[in-house]
Amino acid sequence: MNQPQTIAIVGAGPTGLSAAILLRQRGYSPIVIERRPDITGYPAAHVANTRTMEVFAEMGVADRIWDAGDTNAMSSLVVWLESMAGREYGILPIQGAATDERGPLSAYNSVNIPQTRLEKILFDRFVELGGEVRFGQEVIDVRASETVELSLRNMADDACSGLRCDWLLGCDGAGSIVRRATGIEMDGPRTIARFMTIYFEADLDRFRQDRRGLLYWIGGPEARGVFISFDEIGRTWAMLVPIGDLPIEVFDDTAAIRIVQKAIGDLSAPVSLQAVSSWNMSAQVAQRYRHGRVLLAGDACHRFPPTGGLGMNTGIQDSHNLVWKLCAVIEGQAGDALIDSYERERRPIAQRNTDQSVHNLMKMGMIDAALGIEALAPVKADAGDGPVATWPAEVLGIDGDTPEARSRRAAVQSAIDEQAEHFAQGAGIDLGFTYAEGAFIPDGSPEPSSAPCEYRPDAHPGARLPFNSPDGSFAQSTLGAVQPAGITVFTADSRWAAIVDGVAVESGIDLHLVRFGEGARNLGPQARDLLGIGTSGAVAVRPDGHVLWRCAEWTHQSASELRDAARLITGETSRQASREAERSLAN
Repeated sequence: MNQPQTIAIVGAGPTGLSAAILLRQRGYSPIVIERRPDITGYPAAHVANTRTMEVFAEMGVADRIWDAGDTNAMSSLVVWLESMAGREYGILPIQGAATDERGPLSAYNSVNIPQTRLEKILFDRFVELGGEVRFGQEVIDVRASETVELSLRNMADDACSGLRCDWLLGCDGAGSIVRRATGIEMDGPRTIARFMTIYFEADLDRFRQDRRGLLYWIGGPEARGVFISFDEIGRTWAMLVPIGDLPIEVFDDTAAIRIVQKAIGDLSAPVSLQAVSSWNMSAQVAQRYRHGRVLLAGDACHRFPPTGGLGMNTGIQDSHNLVWKLCAVIEGQAGDALIDSYERERRPIAQRNTDQSVHNLMKMGMIDAALGIEALAPVKADAGDGPVATWPAEVLGIDGDTPEARSRRAAVQSAIDEQAEHFAQGAGIDLGFTYAEGAFIPDGSPEPSSAPCEYRPDAHPGARLPFNSPDGSFAQSTLGAVQPAGITVFTADSRWAAIVDGVAVESGIDLHLVRFGEGARNLGPQARDLLGIGTSGAVAVRPDGHVLWRCAEWTHQSASELRDAARLITGETSRQASREAERSLAN
């Protein structure tokens, strides 16, 4: 490390804490600033997908998160109902394990875990590593030049103070003061719809019966929205309720409880209200992710509809992409242009995830159309004390055993089946994203499919390294072999050893060699073939598990090509290198 540099992180949510842990693992002591008095609150997100679980494995928390979450929920059901006690419109099974015909796609599957529980695990891990969060500190201004200066306010006594740092990571959520202070604008609609979230505890087990689901979409005359289950036993819940232009203040505790009870379909059901909040459903991506030494990550630079569960996962993976690059620059192993590749890689992914989330939301309208109702029409502030209302039979047309009713029910179920792309935890969205431009060298191979539910493991430059493990574990896998710094080179050919050593000396970057069939991992021919490098080729992988460069077979130019890959990190801009590689492939 050339000289000590100070890194500050604003925001101790999943994105900020992930960045903090990754930095601590690299030997840095980030200053983490959080407005809240502690790690408390109510969950906004609740699904950690497969790729995020792999990142958590690198952070040393995947098993804790798996044990603390509801793993069965990700292989259960999504249910559409008039109310929990009322008519059932239809059911969609959720796909379980991420596999293809060649075996598991990862050591992990997605897990349902409330954000609050997840944050506590991440916070505890950060503290274990010697980290500290400065709670109760609000950022009120940011000024960036050669260094970054923050103006802070103590939430307890209003005392003001300042902080100077070399780098600032703005992980402070949708209303990011860091983003606003640096003048970075957002593209896309700020408000698609407005919602209220009601957090409550209730024993809904008898209403679930054999419908053990993750989500219960309620479309009744008075109560509409979605129940989210946060635990396997069905006691901890949130209900997302469309409220339109109504201010949150018109929904007092009594009104919130009554909405929940009407959605349950039983006004006598005991409901323990925990909290109520309101939020805008947005579809926005920041125009820029960087302002000098200020970098944005997570909801500070992208805001999606929750239809797809991509928001928190995208933010955590932002941190994973950014931290190794920042460390490489600070340590003098990379040029500043490497940090610019963060935006070029991650912003298109955020835009894709935004578009997919909006697509999922709009596609839900198929169910409304089949039922002939508007399931997400805003609720009224006064749900009333009258009996639970039900739709007249002639409105829905799904009751009875007439040909018309059977046809209508089939149409509703068909519309529900069309939502599989949304709820199936598609491996294409989760694992199959490939960077189109950034810190990697194209090899001329066809770009992998970008379809949400399609994923064919491929060590295409810019893609996630395919998973292979002799025992199914992450630790013994291809991804587990990737080192947290420098470049990891996979090969079966002994000639690469001298090349790797030589490039490491010339470039000043740490290069690590993984030989198939050697060492404790004993990665064999299946892993070699999965990477597409035969018996003599090689794949160079970045610390974030994405492919930097691939050589299908050894040639006398191999040393020069690996040297060029290292130069891409050390100084040459990613954009220039990628375009030069594309030109050479075209000639």
